[in-house]
Amino acid sequence: MSNTKTSSASCKAFRNLLAGAAGHPYITAFILCLSSAIFFLGAADSMATYVPVIFYALFCGVSALIVSHFCIINKVNAAVTALLTAAVCAGGAPFFVWFNRTHNRILFIFAFGCILLSALYFAFYTKKQAQRFNTMLIMGLCFVIKTCYVLGTSIHDRQHDTDWFGGPDDAATGHLGYISYLFYNHRLYDGDYRGIFQYCHPPLHHSICALWIGFFNKVLGVDLDRAAESAQMLSLFWSMTIVITAYKIFRYFKLEGTSLYVPLIITAFHPCFTFLAGLMNNDPLSWALTLGAVYFTLRWYRESTLKNIIKLALCIGLGMMTKLSVGLIAPSVTIVFIAVLVKSRKGAFARLLGQFAAFAAVCAPLGLWFPLRARIRWGIPFTYVQELPEMDQTIKGTTFMERITDFSAYQFSRVFENWLWYDGNGDPQSYNEHNPLIAIMKNSVFGEFITEGNFTHYPFMLNVCKWLFWLAAFIAAAAFIAMIVSLFRKCAADGVQKFFMVSFHLILVGNLYMLSKKYPMVCSMNFRYIMPTVIIGAFFLGASLTRADKQGSTAAKVLKLSSYAAVLAFAVMSSLVYLMVVIDR
Repeated sequence: MSNTKTSSASCKAFRNLLAGAAGHPYITAFILCLSSAIFFLGAADSMATYVPVIFYALFCGVSALIVSHFCIINKVNAAVTALLTAAVCAGGAPFFVWFNRTHNRILFIFAFGCILLSALYFAFYTKKQAQRFNTMLIMGLCFVIKTCYVLGTSIHDRQHDTDWFGGPDDAATGHLGYISYLFYNHRLYDGDYRGIFQYCHPPLHHSICALWIGFFNKVLGVDLDRAAESAQMLSLFWSMTIVITAYKIFRYFKLEGTSLYVPLIITAFHPCFTFLAGLMNNDPLSWALTLGAVYFTLRWYRESTLKNIIKLALCIGLGMMTKLSVGLIAPSVTIVFIAVLVKSRKGAFARLLGQFAAFAAVCAPLGLWFPLRARIRWGIPFTYVQELPEMDQTIKGTTFMERITDFSAYQFSRVFENWLWYDGNGDPQSYNEHNPLIAIMKNSVFGEFITEGNFTHYPFMLNVCKWLFWLAAFIAAAAFIAMIVSLFRKCAADGVQKFFMVSFHLILVGNLYMLSKKYPMVCSMNFRYIMPTVIIGAFFLGASLTRADKQGSTAAKVLKLSSYAAVLAFAVMSSLVYLMVVIDR
């Protein structure tokens, strides 16, 4: 009886811990990211000497929990339980010794994370809490993949416009230069920034990074290079918040079962969010706040309280204080505001107007103070974008209409993005991508920087990349079709909610096409400008599976199984690609 009570107590303690993590997912994610930063300082090669001991202690603790749980269930006596626990712990010890000595630590971290999560999942899974266990497993595994990618990606690898982290007297440019300026000077650059690359961005992301680096460097005594490297863990956190917020959006619409797991797996393992986790520019924070704005717009639509609209105002305002393009969500939010105002009862009109005033009072100063300051002091236009110099990546020679209508087969002969380059004799090689749709299809999976050169030791990966690309294209097409069909059919979202999300999707894509037309460069056709479309498309794809979940017909079962097969294959191949990128280096 006492053994059964002990088993019950251990199970209850673990499930309470799981419930606490599920109840505070953002705090849990931040604690994990901060711990990873302290353990590794943003790079597997910078691992602290005590980390293998901590990992081994965690392994022993989890092993003892699981072994005792199964032994008590099967009525094994305490002595045998202790021997089995000791045997498991002793058997794992050599692996942690190897972990301490090997240079290829990422593979161990990946295996350790996957085995630990899987063991806990299968040991304590209950049908009653199936959804919690399943979603936590999906998020846990995606955190492991993203962490491995970040630990193998330095702040100078596969980055966009970062340049370098300068010294106190350096005129460093790019996002890292911007961060270093704030780190050393503790104030904004006080001058016309049009001649300094990337200083045109509002400073929230760069300020947070400067504070983070200052904490590690001045408080914890970490050398400056490693402190700067550790700031990547902030991007990892922002990437995880996107996945968490996406889950909240799916649950807001009461998606469950297949209709929940399919879009969640797509979001959690989509290559663009893994790639985003390693970026040192302001994209990760801006998209995290944008997704927060989507979620709180939906929350406010259902429950039009001052609390919800203030949260929405903070997300948009702080988002624009990170990157002004977050303001692209404003037209779609306005549609929701108008819809609620039109549908409101007579007595609620004044209350809503008061909420709109509060929204403006919070959002406008946060989002507009930086461009307004630049306009008043140096005459910089509100919509100022730094001009790019003439480069080999220009595609000015092809008209915009030719570019968007050209789907020639040769463009699909290579799944990686094509850029014009010159060989040793000065002869041009390859070509510049020119069709925006084809370009974003490619860089949504591989970014600009992943090519055949990333898999020189593992040539089989080139076939994996091809399969991943075409599967990603198939899922994206299915999601787009589901979005269009859902506009005319009943689904989890009502008319206003559909119009809100679809309009935002179209605004993002339309803005990318306009950007591509105005700035005819390959870099202007990048999926990082439209990342929320993944979550919007995934939602509509999941919502379209709701009926299949409720039906027991053969066709419904085939649809469910094929959906699971597609997204699980997508998750495995995506994880494999980004794991091999950091292993084969």
